[in-house]
Amino acid sequence: MKIRQHPRMQTITIGDEVYSYPLNLFARVEEVFPAAVCVKVGILSVNGFLRMVQSPQLWRADDIENLSVCRYCGSREGLELEHGTGVPFRCCIHCRNKPPEKRHPPSGWWADHRSR
Repeated sequence: MKIRQHPRMQTITIGDEVYSYPLNLFARVEEVFPAAVCVKVGILSVNGFLRMVQSPQLWRADDIENLSVCRYCGSREGLELEHGTGVPFRCCIHCRNKPPEKRHPPSGWWADHRSR
């Protein structure tokens, strides 16, 4: 049996920031797998005293969006932050110069959750 890579995983590399729609969290990628990424999330531990612990988590490719690329065309060049949300979505200079009605995010299940 051959393991196939999820289409969304082709653009994700170690060090990229990804956003998880179900968890409403974003984190930096530590490891890339064919259909998931491993990230480390800071969690408060209260065992005896309060401290921050880095906990590894596996996030499915269907539930994440790569924040290190333009959310419209997938480019890594000339990225700027889009304002208006608490999530650091990025847009390249080329797509930012287009009128909003001409920007088309990629289609798919996860694209429907962007407006949340």
